[in-house]
Formats: sequence, C-alpha cells, structure tokens
Amino acid sequence: MALAFMAVLIAVTASMSCAHVSCAAPAKASGSAIPEPGLSQEPGLSQAGQTRTPDVGTQPSLASRMTLATEFALEQGAEVSIVILDRVEGVRVTNGNDEPIDTASVSKLFIADDILFREQQGEVTLSEYEAGLIDEMLRSSDDSAAELLWNRFGSNNIIDRITARYPLSSTSIGSDETWWETQTTMSDIVSYYDALLDGRGGLSADQSAVVLGDIGDFTSTAADGYYQRFGIPDALSGESGIAVKQGWMCCIDGNWIHLSTGIAGDDHRFIIALGSRETAANYGSGDLGAEHARWTLTETAAILFPDGRIDL
Repeated sequence: MALAFMAVLIAVTASMSCAHVSCAAPAKASGSAIPEPGLSQEPGLSQAGQTRTPDVGTQPSLASRMTLATEFALEQGAEVSIVILDRVEGVRVTNGNDEPIDTASVSKLFIADDILFREQQGEVTLSEYEAGLIDEMLRSSDDSAAELLWNRFGSNNIIDRITARYPLSSTSIGSDETWWETQTTMSDIVSYYDALLDGRGGLSADQSAVVLGDIGDFTSTAADGYYQRFGIPDALSGESGIAVKQGWMCCIDGNWIHLSTGIAGDDHRFIIALGSRETAANYGSGDLGAEHARWTLTETAAILFPDGRIDL
C-alpha cells in the first residue's frame, strides 16, 4: 500500500478477539522473546525484532505522532488504520488509511446490537440463557456463543439490518458469509460507536447499556485463552472509562488481523478504532507471530498516546 496516507487528515464532524476458534492462535507461549504488551521493562524493545518504539518526546504534535505510529507499524511488517473521534469537540482524526478489513470478533458488537434491538421491538424474546450468551460473547469474546446467536437470530441478515439502521456504508458480509469475515473500516467502527452512544442507531438507553456494560467489563483473557488487553487497554493506562471490543485472527492473505476498538474518557468522550494487518512471514502464524502482532499494535497506540492518556 502506498505511503501517501502518512499525512494526517483532520476533519471537524457534526457531532472495538478471535474471529473463530478454528483460526485463533494459542495464548502466549512460554519463554517467548517478545514481551507481553504493557508488561515490558523497556517498552518498545523486542529481542526477536531488535526494534525500539520511536521517541516521540521531541515530536509531540498529533500529526507527528500519527506519522510515527504508522511508520513504526510498517517497520514491523504491519499496515495500520487509525481513527479517533473526540465527541465533545466534534473532531475526527485519521492516518488516512481506511481500507476495508475483516472484523474478526468486532462483529460480535453487531450480533448483540441486532438481537437487542429486535427484542426491544418485540420481534424476538430472549431467554436468560441467550442473554447470558450475549454477555459472554462481548466480555470474553466467546466464539461458541457468537456462532449460536448468529445462526439462531438471522446470520447474514444481522449485518444487513445493522448497516441499514446505523447506517454503515463500508460494512458488508464477507464472501464466505461468516460473522468473523464481515468487512468494515475503522471509520465505520467509530461511526457505529458514536451512533450507539447517542441513540441514533435506534437502540434504547437500556439496551445500549447492556453492550456498553459488557465491553466495559471485558476480561483480560478471552474464552479461548487469548490475551485481550493489546492495543487500547494496555496503551491507555492513565485513561478512564475504557471499554473495548477486540478482534484477531490469522491468517488472511498471509496476514495477522488485529483490531482494538472502543471508548475512553469521561462520559465516553473518545472513540478509538485501530486496525492492523501484519505479515505472518516474519514470525509465523503461531504463538510468536500472535505476540508480535499484539505487541506491534500496542506500541503503535503507545506512540499515539505517550502519556497513557488521549491528547488530541
């Protein structure tokens, strides 16, 4: 992909886990050379890659940080898409790369939203068991729960209804018609969260609270054992109100897919969506490759937010 997107685009507007258990990598391998995100004594240093996060202390502007973050990821073999929205100021920033990407488990947001909306409208009645599946699907990214709900409540039609109701112009069901290969952009994900928060998507405050409560109560380890704090949670250690839906899988066109999406700040002020495609050619499709791809996205976020807080 061309590097023309390095320039930061700032627009003032009027106003995120494994995709499937069969494609998920195992949890962290014992004795791996790559530090788990947020736990390294020297953040940005990888014994395997011998690379260090660029020093942004001398280039504190958002434009510089956005460029550095994008370049750093590229050095690790990853193309990243970054979109951030300040809901108070109405400012949306991006690194200019808004290519479609597989949602992996971020599409679990759409599954939950559609089911809760249909319950709200009296179209379906949720059992206690099914309501529990929604919680597990969002909190610990349980793939089995997602698969059951997807098949029971409409499969592809779920995505069609979500994209029409919000609307999301760059989101669609993938060619394989599976929830984890739903296509989206980081801009659409930010727009989704924004409409969820202010009610424009049609979900009532009570039903929205279910989604927001679950992603705010996310588990550090997913149901399949995968580390879920990569990206936003580990990078924003000083920020309040973190709520995320993560996504990951391998390999799509030879790449690890990682998404870190969610909300931060008082009164859900900020929405962040980070998407990464990292080649599996360097570290493989197993544990080491998974760790490196997580580390890359976390360090990318740390360059954007060097103080552990969002500063646009």
